[in-house]
Order: sequence, then structure tokens, then C-alpha cells
Amino acid sequence: MSLHLFSTPVQCTRCGTVVDDPTVDKCPNCGNLLKERRAPRRLAGVETRYGSLRTLLAVLRFLGVMVLLLGALVFFSTLGEDGLSGTNGAIVFVSSIVVAVALFALAGIFVLMMDIEENTRSSFRMQQRMLELTEPKRPAPDAAAADAAAPPVPPAPAH
Repeated sequence: MSLHLFSTPVQCTRCGTVVDDPTVDKCPNCGNLLKERRAPRRLAGVETRYGSLRTLLAVLRFLGVMVLLLGALVFFSTLGEDGLSGTNGAIVFVSSIVVAVALFALAGIFVLMMDIEENTRSSFRMQQRMLELTEPKRPAPDAAAADAAAPPVPPAPAH
């Protein structure tokens, strides 16, 4: 496993142990291979958003698979018939591949944008946690001492 400049903790997918050492390849508790070397949203405390968009992306991927299957079905069903020539069937098959790739690419772009947003939120949360841990604790100022140290407010002029 490569050593990362700014290592982030990894949570074992089998036992849930959090491993901070970037040089460790396997979980110290269960021996499971550690696959993920980024801060997962569950470690950063970031909730999953856009549930309905994720459902629409699944529908988009399903439509891509269906377009590809229908194009292949049309192509292979017209090979032995006289109704459509092989060229027309090949055009239908190639166009279904193009449409399916476009649908998968569109779904991938939306997933990428959601991952960027999630990564931004988790990075911010991790930075906030690191700042909270490294910031020295300041004693709370005494309210009476703050009132005594404050200069008196002059009265407003009367008109």
C-alpha cells in the first residue's frame, strides 16, 4: 500500500476498527484487507444526501441497460430476416450502444458531482475536528470582570 502525504483513517469493513496508520495493509483485529484509504462519510459524520436523485440515477442506469439489450435484440433478430438489412440492424445496434453510453456517462457525471459535494463536506468536518483537538482551551471570562473592565457608555443627548 502506498504511503499518503496526508493520511486519513480507514474503517475496516468487516469488524469496524478504525486504523490511523497509513502503512498498515490489514486490519489489526480481524486481518481483513483494508481497501479504502480516504475518509469515509461515516468516519467524518457526514450524512448521505440526495436520496431521490440516487434513485433517479439507478433508473437512468436501468434505462441504459434496457436500451442496450433492446438494440442487441433488434440487431440479432433481423440477421436472418428479409425485412431489415444487416446494415440497418447494425445502425440500430451501434446507436443503442451510443445512447446507453450517454446514459451511463450522464449518471456518472451526477455521481461525480455528488461525490465532490460529499467530499467537501467530509473534509470540512475533518478539518473542524482537527482544529478542535489542536486549539488550546481558553478559560471562560468572568462576567463580573468583563462588566468592570468595560468603559461606561455615555448617555444619549436629548433633543
